[in-house]
Amino acid sequence: MKRIILSFLLLMCVCVSCANADGNPSIRLGVMKFLSRAEGVTEQQAAAIGDIFARVLTNSPSLVVVERDRFDDLAKEHQLAQSGIFDDSEVVQLGKLMSCNYMLVGSVTNLERKVSETDLWLYSEKREEVIAAIDVRVVDITTSKVIMAFSESGSSSRSGKGFNFYGFRSDMGKFFEGIEESAIAEAVFRTSFRIREDLAGDRIQVVNITAKEITLNAGKNWGISDGSMFGIYSEGKEVFNLDGTSMGRKLTLLAVVKVTDSQRDFSYAQVIKNGGLASSLRKGNKAEPLTQREADKLIKIKAFAKDSGVKKSSKKKK
Repeated sequence: MKRIILSFLLLMCVCVSCANADGNPSIRLGVMKFLSRAEGVTEQQAAAIGDIFARVLTNSPSLVVVERDRFDDLAKEHQLAQSGIFDDSEVVQLGKLMSCNYMLVGSVTNLERKVSETDLWLYSEKREEVIAAIDVRVVDITTSKVIMAFSESGSSSRSGKGFNFYGFRSDMGKFFEGIEESAIAEAVFRTSFRIREDLAGDRIQVVNITAKEITLNAGKNWGISDGSMFGIYSEGKEVFNLDGTSMGRKLTLLAVVKVTDSQRDFSYAQVIKNGGLASSLRKGNKAEPLTQREADKLIKIKAFAKDSGVKKSSKKKK
């Protein structure tokens, strides 16, 4: 009987150690030091981006994030790569030492500045744009396989509009100019959005609708700020691969919205002019981030669902 009780207590301890504050199962994600693979980006700047990225992911209720400082100490202790560049086997080894489920490896691959000038009679204009790109890989510690690998980009210009992201922009201001930090912030947000959605199952959705605005179940805890743009989608049937695995659901764009008031855990947003019909939106609709350029393009080509949700009159003309 004592053995049964002891085994039960040990099992309970394991379950508690793998749960978050709400009692839900948590995923332990190790975030390695971000590296620079872009001309003009120092290792210190890349590492700062990685730290900020880890802090954004920490806000997920489903993730327990183990940051890179602890892995640096372990690497020194176990005499692994001193350069900070690890192969996948070393990444898996570090993950196992920290009891992680997954390891995130990232790098800054581009930070490009473009300048264009228009010089006409009695008129001249100079436009400056920065494009940033981040590559990430997520390694499953159990199988040693890369389960996610993708790149996300962000852009910002002095004459145009772009994402105006959140609190950690002030942190990046220590390492980058204003136009650079805006581009990087956008890339960080879009990357963390995909990680949280695909790995942790976190979703940004419409939770309330009024005549003037909608409410999203995400705010500054996701890195959303006033001015952030989102596409609102209805989700169709699930699509399956030949092996029976799900590849997601068909998405139909309903509207483009702009955040007007971002709180810690939720945001208020409005459908922007010519950005669809508010009457087509429903609670539970999916929200995905858009750049200003993407939003402008969708509006220009009128890429909204033909069935807007507005009931047409059944009366026939005489």
